[in-house]
Amino acid sequence: MAASAKLQPKLLRNGLFLRLWSVGWMTGTMMWLEMLIIALLVLELTDSPFLVSVAFFLRFLPMLFGFVIGVTAERLNRKFLMIGGLIVQATVSAILASLVIADLIQYWHLALGSFLLGTVIASEFPVRRTMIGEVVSRANVGRAVSLEQTTNSLLRILGPFAGGVFMATIGAQGGFLLGLVLYSIGIVIALSLKYQRPVQTDVLAGPKTQIVEGIRYIRKSQVMIGTLGVTLIFNVFGFSYVSQQPVIAKQVLQVSDVLIGILQSVEGAGAFLGAALIVIFAKPHHYTRIYMWGSLLYLIAIVLFSQSEIYWVSLIILFVGGIGMSGFATMQSAIMIYAASPEMRGRVLGSVAVFIGIGPFGQLGIGLLATVLNPATAVLITASSGIVCMFIAFVIFPAMNKPTALETDAAND
Repeated sequence: MAASAKLQPKLLRNGLFLRLWSVGWMTGTMMWLEMLIIALLVLELTDSPFLVSVAFFLRFLPMLFGFVIGVTAERLNRKFLMIGGLIVQATVSAILASLVIADLIQYWHLALGSFLLGTVIASEFPVRRTMIGEVVSRANVGRAVSLEQTTNSLLRILGPFAGGVFMATIGAQGGFLLGLVLYSIGIVIALSLKYQRPVQTDVLAGPKTQIVEGIRYIRKSQVMIGTLGVTLIFNVFGFSYVSQQPVIAKQVLQVSDVLIGILQSVEGAGAFLGAALIVIFAKPHHYTRIYMWGSLLYLIAIVLFSQSEIYWVSLIILFVGGIGMSGFATMQSAIMIYAASPEMRGRVLGSVAVFIGIGPFGQLGIGLLATVLNPATAVLITASSGIVCMFIAFVIFPAMNKPTALETDAAND
């Protein structure tokens, strides 16, 4: 226990980790703020739940190329890839802000902006999160990712709330201009990062060979396969509800933009509490079970949210759901980083991005259901399907519910 307690202060004295963590602050705030503002803008421009879902679909579609990005990142300096991504994000924010101010904003601008922002988000796992795995010790990986997720959850409280306030006061341009400022700060921090690529002792194979090697490597681990399977379930049947949350809040709960922001923020508050508990108490033998049960809790909360017609009840439900989400979001990266060898982490985390990239097809499905039926029923059907799939996952991947699964897997690496 004493040795474990020493890990956290040591982590916070790691200058490289602190800079990477700080960049995550900037991008994390804007990810949640942008999703709310773009959803509300699309709904305002089109009054179409389906087109809201399409905008979310385009944002996460580039994740499909995560494996390719992971292979590319192994050949280039990840620091420069991260800086390039921040420049793209700052530029998109500046253009969207200008279009809103000039009253020229159209749906296709938001759709294209979502896709470009999503292209950068797709590099998060094989670039910045892989860098975190490189600059901290293996013993600190779980706590490093948990600490980052705690911060991301805190910013998830701030981001949607700020987005709702901007929409209700000065307008969407305020949120996009904030993005320009935060991404620019991120660029400055990234430029100050004294990061050196790990020395490659072996000659890298061609991209196709690396991808094949990565797939074969992952197939040997039930823990990695199980993690990817749950990632797919979570993103197709769980996270897809986010596009319809503002629509349900408008049409069913009948609340203002500020209260919609608070609705999303309270989910972040639950995620913050859950991630904080993981930072303090979780050890490697807890990781897979936290991941599985947290994911299931989130899906159950979404089903309950879809049936709620009272705002404060919805707040409580989403707070609990946020706790479950923290188990998924924190452990997803921690499991893969811990289980993978250093030379395979880029490809392994790239595979996570690919499975997240399949998830947006759930956005199209839930959008179509919302159009044919209604948004609340669409969320109910989708999340209920996810719960069924999670119980199947418990049966198919029994190792994910065993306390020794992850450490055994890492020892066999």
